[in-house]
Amino acid sequence: MKSAVAPPPTVATTSIEKALEVCEALSLAPSGLALTDVSRAVSLPRPSVHRLLAILRRRGYVRQDEESQRYSLTLKMLDLSFRLLGRSELRLHAYPVLREYVLRGRPRSFVAVPAAAEVTYIWGAGPDEAAMRTAYGKQMPAHCAEYFDGAAQASRRLSCLRLGRAGDVAASASVVVRLGSSSADGGQRLYCTCAPVYDYTGREVARVGVFGHGPDDGPILTEHNREAWDLGRRVSTRLGHLPTAVPELH
Repeated sequence: MKSAVAPPPTVATTSIEKALEVCEALSLAPSGLALTDVSRAVSLPRPSVHRLLAILRRRGYVRQDEESQRYSLTLKMLDLSFRLLGRSELRLHAYPVLREYVLRGRPRSFVAVPAAAEVTYIWGAGPDEAAMRTAYGKQMPAHCAEYFDGAAQASRRLSCLRLGRAGDVAASASVVVRLGSSSADGGQRLYCTCAPVYDYTGREVARVGVFGHGPDDGPILTEHNREAWDLGRRVSTRLGHLPTAVPELH
């Protein structure tokens, strides 16, 4: 005999579902809704709706008019959507720049959004092809967002060059952070350099750069530093960033 399967719930049973129903009801009322109207729209008691609205207000998703006491949605929902679209736009503009770079025979490159724990790697996969892989939620040395520390990482041979301004390109030897023992024994060092990407408001939204490995970190002090800075500048320009002055690299 087949076991009975419970039918899917037809009403909201969790606080999250109830809060979403409240938001959906408010989205249909451009002039806002009174507490009684919200309660009626979502078929919930007034005290329950009042508690949900209080939480939504505290988190910035709902506002209450001081005169009419009506509740309405704020633009925070839209702001969350724009953040997602912004990351999509970032990839859209960064990919052709980094693709052209790696297809010229240059090292693997990446675009990273440290706040989202997101790193997209791009590398040459053939004469006219580039491969791409995005990783989420992992601490990786390639984005130069945080440096490894502690005794557990003491044996890792890692060099990170995090460029913050044009002057850091010329001063790379003093800006680079080296971890782990020397590679004099013939071992390989992992090295990476990255530069900021700015949007049209001048806000840093990501970092781009290159990484590789070898007996020493010479490439990030002589080649990759300039290339990473140029990649960041080109992607920033595509995002509408117009710096007041373009500093020369020495």
